Amino acid sequence: MLRWLKLTSTGFWGGAIIFIRTIAGFGMQKFVAIFYGPAGTTLFSHFQNLISLFTQPVQDAIAQGLISAYPKKSFSKNKLIYSAIGFTTFIFLAIAILLIITGAFPDELFNFSIKNWWLILIGVFLLCLQGLASAILIAQQKLKLLSILYLLQWSILFIFILLNFKDLDSTLQYYIFVQGFFVFVFAAFLYKDINQKFPKSFRKEKEIVNHFKQFLWMALAVWISSKWVDFFIREYAINLFGSIETGFWQSIVRISEAYRALFISFLFITFYPIISNLYQNKSKKLKTHFRTQFLKFSAFTLLFFIIVYILRKPIITSLYSIEYIEAASLFQFQIIGDIFAFISFPFALMLMASVQTKNYILCELSSAFIFVICILIGNKAGIEILVYAHIIRFILYLSLVVFFTRKNWNFA
Repeated sequence: MLRWLKLTSTGFWGGAIIFIRTIAGFGMQKFVAIFYGPAGTTLFSHFQNLISLFTQPVQDAIAQGLISAYPKKSFSKNKLIYSAIGFTTFIFLAIAILLIITGAFPDELFNFSIKNWWLILIGVFLLCLQGLASAILIAQQKLKLLSILYLLQWSILFIFILLNFKDLDSTLQYYIFVQGFFVFVFAAFLYKDINQKFPKSFRKEKEIVNHFKQFLWMALAVWISSKWVDFFIREYAINLFGSIETGFWQSIVRISEAYRALFISFLFITFYPIISNLYQNKSKKLKTHFRTQFLKFSAFTLLFFIIVYILRKPIITSLYSIEYIEAASLFQFQIIGDIFAFISFPFALMLMASVQTKNYILCELSSAFIFVICILIGNKAGIEILVYAHIIRFILYLSLVVFFTRKNWNFA
C-alpha cells in the first residue's frame, strides 16, 4: 500500500513538473505573440533554439546519465556529481567554440552588444548547471520540491518581464538571466550534495566516465538531428520566406513540439522502464506487453489528433493571437507528420531499451538528412515544403524503427 502511494505521488509530481513547464512555455509564446507578432515569434524561437543547442545535449547525455548512475552504490556520489559538472563544462565550451568557428552564431539577428552576449552565455551555462541540479533532485525522488522550484522560477520570470519589458531584445535577455541565475536557489537546496571536497583523482572512476559515454553518443545524434537541424532550417526559412511567414510556421511547430514532448515524457515514465526491465530480464512477456500498450497508444493517437484537427484554429488563436490564424493551413499538414511521430515513439524507445545504439543513431541522422534534403530541393513549393518535409521525415523514421525492432515485437 505504501509503495503504491509512493508511486502515485511520484507520478503526480512528475506530471506537475511537465505541466508547469508546458504552460510556462506557452505563456512565453503568447506574450511574445501579443507584443511582438509573428516576426517576434521567429526570433524568440531562434533564441530558444540557440539556448537548447547547449542545454539539450547536457540534458540528454549528462543529466540522464546522472539520474541512471545515482542509485548505484558502486559509484561515488561526490565523483559522480563533479564528473557531471566537468562533462557539462566541456560540452558548453565545445559548442560555443563550434558556433563561433563555423560562423553559425546568430549575432546578426539580434541587437545585443558584445557585453550582453557574454552575459547571455554565462546565463546559458548556469542554465546547463541547473539541468544537473534538477537531475539530482529527480534521482533523489524530490519531485515535489522540484515542481515548487520550477513554479517559483517561472513566476519570478513572468513578473520580472511584465514589470520591465521594453522591446524584444530586453525580453530575451531577462528570459535567460532570470532562468540562469535561479540555479543558485537550486544550489541552496543541494548544499550538502555539492559542498564536498573536489576529488583528488578520477583514475579509479573510469566506470563513471564510460557510463556517461554511452549517453553522449545517443545525445550527439539527437542534438544533430533535432536542435542543430532546427537551427539551420530556421535561419534558412527566415532568409527564404521572411520572418513573418517563418513566424507562422514556428507557431505550429512550437505547438507540435509541446504535445510531442508531453507524450514522449509520459512514455518515459510509464512505458520505457517496464520494457527496459522486461528486455534486461529476457522476459517472454515483452512482446505481449509491447503489443498491448502499442494498441492503446495507437487508439489514443487517433483520438487525440482528431480532436486537435477539429480544434486547430481555436488552439492557434488561443495560444498566440487571431493574427496567427493563417498558420492553420500549415497545421493540418504538421498534424499528419505528428501522427507518424507518435506511432514511432514506442518503437524508438524499444531501440533504446534493447541498447541498439548504432541503429538508434542511424534512425535519427537518416530522418534528419531526408528532412533537410526535401526542404533544399523543394523550396520553390513555398513555406509549405517545411511541413511536407516533416511528414516525409517521420514516415522514414517510423519505417526504420519498426524494421530495427521487429525481433522484439514480431509475433510471427
